[in-house]
Amino acid sequence: MLITQLAASHGSTLTATDRRLVAALQNQPDRASFWLAQELTGPLGLHQSSATRLAQRLGFDGYPQLRDALREDYLAGDGPSQRLRGRLERHPEDDVLASFVSDEVAALEALRRHVTQADLDELADRVLAAREVLLFGQGNATVLVELLARRLDRFGLRTVRLTGSRRDLAERLSRLAGADLLLAFAFRRAPAALGPLLSVATAAGASTALVTDTVVWTAPRPDQIVAAPRGGADDFLSLTVPMAVANALVLTVARRADDGALHHLDRLGHLLDQLDA
Repeated sequence: MLITQLAASHGSTLTATDRRLVAALQNQPDRASFWLAQELTGPLGLHQSSATRLAQRLGFDGYPQLRDALREDYLAGDGPSQRLRGRLERHPEDDVLASFVSDEVAALEALRRHVTQADLDELADRVLAAREVLLFGQGNATVLVELLARRLDRFGLRTVRLTGSRRDLAERLSRLAGADLLLAFAFRRAPAALGPLLSVATAAGASTALVTDTVVWTAPRPDQIVAAPRGGADDFLSLTVPMAVANALVLTVARRADDGALHHLDRLGHLLDQLDA
């Protein structure tokens, strides 16, 4: 475990307070790698600046950098079957649905501590200002790309789905321009294509944003990051939390858009009625 290695190598510089913080990080490595500074220090009755001092004694610029390193180290050691077993073992009872709902509700409650309405307002403004919104996701994240593309299309906004093979990505990315927004979804680990996509978008002068459950990503850094954990890092995790972020973003776009977006939605309804006639 990285925190144990760091504590051992910097043992002579650690204070008694540092060691209490290290023990807390060691006790819950899955959850600790997502904790904000106050979530680490608060239960111990310490000021959050003590987390910064610990990180600096361990060789980091600050606590966020230490947290990123702990998360990257923890996630590197897991696998799909390990995560699934872990979640089942935490809830040995037969009522899988009840335990699943309980975990998802807890994750949704935590969402409000990590993502604010101001974050969504900023992202919605990026969406509305863009000539086109290019949506990227791979694996399970393609579900979110499809959801958001359909909902934004209904407002009359122009979207491009960046999914599929490398050739598919290149063909669709070729239309990217400085007035566009690249909005990516990436969870647990950054897809190999994410770094190059961000580089292309940055070089073109386009705006970039990332919705994720971790703050570990490849360079370059997106212009905006909306990050919220989906549950314990060692768990089988669903898309409930990022789906909530995506739907809240749609509602925020609707609220901040001019009347044209809602008129387009009304026109869509009329067209559907005509096609059903």
